[in-house]
Formats: sequence, structure tokens, C-alpha cells
Amino acid sequence: MNPTLAAVDKSAASAHRPRRRDLIDATLTVIAEHGLSNLTLAKVAALAGLTAGSVNFHFSSKEALLLETLRTVSEEFAQAIDDVMRQHADDPAEALLGIVDANFSSTLSEPRKVAVWHAFLAESRSRSDYLDISGERDETYFNIVLSLFRRIIAEAGREDDLDAEALAFGFTGLIDGLWQDILFETGESDRAGAIKCCRAYLASVMPWRFAAARERPPVRPAASTKPEAELIETLPSWTYTNDAFSALERDTLFRSAWQIVCHQNDVREPGDYVTLDIFGERAFVIRGKDGQIRAFNNVCPHRAHAVAPGASGHCKGAIQCPYHGWNFHLDGRLKAVSLPETLPRIDKSLFGLKPLDCELWMGFVFIRFRSEGPSVAERLAPFAEEFAHFRTADMIDVHGLWEEEHPVDWKNAIENYVEDYHFPTGHGGLTALMDPQYDREVTSSGALRLSHRLRERPPKDWSGRHYHKLLPDFDHLPDAMKRRWTYFGLFPNVFFDVMPESMDFFHVVPLGAGRMKLRARSYMLPNPSRQTKLAYYLSSRINVRVQAEDNSLTRSVQLGLASGAYSRGLLSSKEVCIKGFEDWIRDRLPVATLAEAPEAAMMARRNRDLLDQRAGVLRVAAE
Repeated sequence: MNPTLAAVDKSAASAHRPRRRDLIDATLTVIAEHGLSNLTLAKVAALAGLTAGSVNFHFSSKEALLLETLRTVSEEFAQAIDDVMRQHADDPAEALLGIVDANFSSTLSEPRKVAVWHAFLAESRSRSDYLDISGERDETYFNIVLSLFRRIIAEAGREDDLDAEALAFGFTGLIDGLWQDILFETGESDRAGAIKCCRAYLASVMPWRFAAARERPPVRPAASTKPEAELIETLPSWTYTNDAFSALERDTLFRSAWQIVCHQNDVREPGDYVTLDIFGERAFVIRGKDGQIRAFNNVCPHRAHAVAPGASGHCKGAIQCPYHGWNFHLDGRLKAVSLPETLPRIDKSLFGLKPLDCELWMGFVFIRFRSEGPSVAERLAPFAEEFAHFRTADMIDVHGLWEEEHPVDWKNAIENYVEDYHFPTGHGGLTALMDPQYDREVTSSGALRLSHRLRERPPKDWSGRHYHKLLPDFDHLPDAMKRRWTYFGLFPNVFFDVMPESMDFFHVVPLGAGRMKLRARSYMLPNPSRQTKLAYYLSSRINVRVQAEDNSLTRSVQLGLASGAYSRGLLSSKEVCIKGFEDWIRDRLPVATLAEAPEAAMMARRNRDLLDQRAGVLRVAAE
């Protein structure tokens, strides 16, 4: 026998007088338009056409009205799901399809009700009465979905190779994510698209049972409900596979872009250095005898050999080129040459190592190969106060640098990393761990922030469940950051993945069109407790799985970009960070706005012409 949602929260009277219903309806509108914190009885009464005193006649207090509103929305959802279960009691597959249709019906997915439900969810963390209603509804609903997946798997005899809980988490997480989109997109085509997406998920995980569902056409309006101007297109597919465009990116975007090398504690002692080979350039950073960290081209002025060998190392007192033994001070000045009698008299000041721009931000060491544009601190200033709480400048390396190459264009990878739209279908475990509410922000300086907090209830999988339970309460973090994961980015290709117990830098390095390398390194505060180490171990397990899932997703996308069957895509409101990233590229490379690639020999010239045209338009407008 299946559980029923209608059994949840039956403590309130089932019969509501018309005016009570009017007040609840008005409350839905006020919360949707003004939020819970700005709701007043006067606003509700005015919208309902009643006096403020009449509200107290029907409800003893504002809190009683709010609880009844939440209970009404919850029971409406419960009744809809129970109706589906009664109608399809003998067919679990049709029941799942019915649950999809019910979730995206015009009644349940009315934007006001979606807004209200999420408003209460946000408050339920500190309100046990709200949590009792929403939490019990969620648990019962999940158990219904889980029971349906188990029945389908059992009927097919697939218990050994299919995980019902994982499928149920993916299904409910997908619906949650698509349901949130209704806050921003309210047309019938959006609901039809959501239904189609859910049916496609079912067909992909259980094709023997849902093949027909994949082919069942969704209901579409006769014409699009959105004006064409609202469609947000992606970069054209040729920009992810074109060698000439990749070379233009290297020269235009990356030589002046700040690149992360390491942490200041990775070069703790005078003479400690870390190298970075990137974009056909060789560089290294080194701590001098005065304690200052400097950056240089890793090229000997004598015969161009690397003066700092390997990925990292230590120089005792001086930097010595391994080729001919020229020696340099730790601040880059030429100290001595070997066999000076074989060389003409030279001015040592002309043969020092060539310096590069070097900046420390929150303990991390950045360099750039061309001095152009604002500093790291200026670009990340909007997020500096939040970032500083993590005390990253005090952190130390956990297990060294990790590098991995992939047959994926760097833009493809970053666009995957900076949006959560794919989480419900692409990352079932992460979706089960994280609250569906996400913060997304892109600044005009080319920085971004994507943040999500842990759900109130632990997920079912081992790593997520134990991480949820064991994550310590860190005194140095504000309450709002103690159970939150946040992703910071500095365009074009440097990112920080920050968790309460640890953080990673994530460096996406292009190797050419359709190829890239990932550089990553993890850090923690010194002397972590045993519980903190356990939390790091668990979050690492989760992130390793997420990275493997992302690798699979981006490789498939790269094949699609190169296939000829795809020219441009469309972005949803949940992909605002992708839009900010692609706008940043278009602003510097307007050639990326063209539907077709210019000839390779004309790529750079065409880009300069477009930049000149735009500058001319701006001059005319200014005059």
C-alpha cells in the first residue's frame, strides 16, 4: 500500500468560509509580491477588500494566517498527488507521468504559489512549525516517488543494476529545479518544456518502460509566448573548435589576464619557487630574501634555458641556470656568469631575469604576461568581504597540485562549471545535498559568484549523509556561511571552490581549440581537527564524483559542438553566469558574434575591424 500525502497536516478545519479563503488568496499575492518579511495584515486586508480588524476575526494572529496559507498550499499539492495515485494505482509508470503533469499543471505551478512555497522554505530553517509542514510533505512525496521506481525496477527484475533511491532523487531534484524556473518564466510553453524534460529523464533511465513517453509530444501554444528579443543565444559553435579563434583568444584574452600560480605558503622560505608553463610562455614565482614574492619569465637571458626547473623547488641563496651556470639573485638581478673570461665585458643590469606583474590576493599568487587592466583586488572587490571570512591567507596545501587534460574547449568546461541548471539531471548526489535555492551573480568587472547551502535534511548517499552530519561548526565563519558552498570566478579562467572546511583553486588552461588542462589544488587551515579532516575527506569524495560527471557531460557537449548539427543554443534564466561569461568574451572578441567563422588568415583583422566599428559608434554617440 502506497503512502498518501493527503494524510499530512489534517489538524486544521477542512471547511473554510469564503472570507477566510479570500484572505488566504490575498496572502498568497502579498507574499509573492513583497516577501514574507514585508507582509502586514493591513496589506492582506486591503487586497481582500476587508478591514484589518476582520482579519483578526478569522485568524487569531498574523502567524496563524501564515500557517494556514502554507497548510493550504501544501494540502492542495497533497490532494493533487493523491488523485494521481488513485487514478494510476495499478500502473507505476503512468503514475510517475501523472506526477509530472500534476507538478506543472497551471494550478500547482501558478507563479504565486511557487514563490510562496519557496518563501516558506527559506524561513523553515528557523521555524519548526513551517518545517513540520513542508518537511513532512517533502518526505511523504519522496516516499511515493521512491515506491513507484521500486515497483518498476522490481517488475523488470533490475534490482541488481538500478538504484531506486538515486533515480528518485534525480527525478524529484529535476522537478524542483524546473519548478523554480516558473518564478521567472510563466508561459505555457515553459511548462510544456518542463514536462518534456521530465519525460526525457524517465525515458533515459528506464527506456524499456518509458520509450513512448519520450515520443509523446508536449502541448504547445500556436505561437511563442515570448517575443523574439527575449531569447538569449549562446556563442556560435565554431568558436569552440576553430584554431584561428583559439589563437586570437590566447593573444587577446589570456596574455593580459591574471593567472593563478600557487598560494603564498607554497613558497614559504626564501628561495622557494613554483613554475607555470602556459600559453607558450614559461614563468615562475619565488620568495626573495626580503620575504617578497616576485614573478619572472622562466627564461635565461643567455641562451633561453629555464632557470627554475621542474614544477617547484628551492634555490639556495641564488638562482642558477642548469644549462651554463649563470647565477641570479633571488630578486632577478644577474649575480655572476660562469667562465667570465670567455665573454666580453657586459653590463649586468641588462641581463637580469625579466619580471612579470605579480599580485597577492587573499594569500594566492597571481601573475600576468602583459600589464593591462585592473588588479585582481579591484576585480574581485565585490566578493572580498565574504571571501576574507574563510581566512584563506592562513591556509596550507593539502596534497599538492592536481592536473588533468581533456578533449574539451576551455569555454565549454567553464560554462558547465558556472551554472546549476544541469544539477538535477547531471549531479543527483550534489542535488540531494544542496538546497535548490542558488545565489547567482556576475559583476561588470568579470567576476562571478554561485552559492548554495546544504539542505536541512541529510541526503541518502553515504558521503553526503555523513558530510551533512559531521561538518563542524566553524567559529570564524558567520552563521550564513557555516553550511554553504560557494564558487567564485575571475574571468576568463580562474575559479575558487570554497567550502566551510576547505577550499580549492580551479584553473582552466586552454591548450588549443577543443583541448584544455585543469589545474587544481586544495587548502585547509593549519592543524585541522579530526572532524574537519573527515569533513574534507567526505566533500572530496563528493567533488571527485561531480568532476567525473562533469567530464562526461562536457565531452558529450564538445562532440555536439563539432558535429555540424548545432550552431547556437539558448540560455535559461538559471544560466545567467554563462551569459555574463559569454558577454565578457563578446566584448573583447566581437568576432564571436558572427554566425560563421571568418577565414583563418582574416580572423584577427576582422576582430580589429569590429572593435574599430564599435569604437566609432560610441564616439558618435558621445558627440
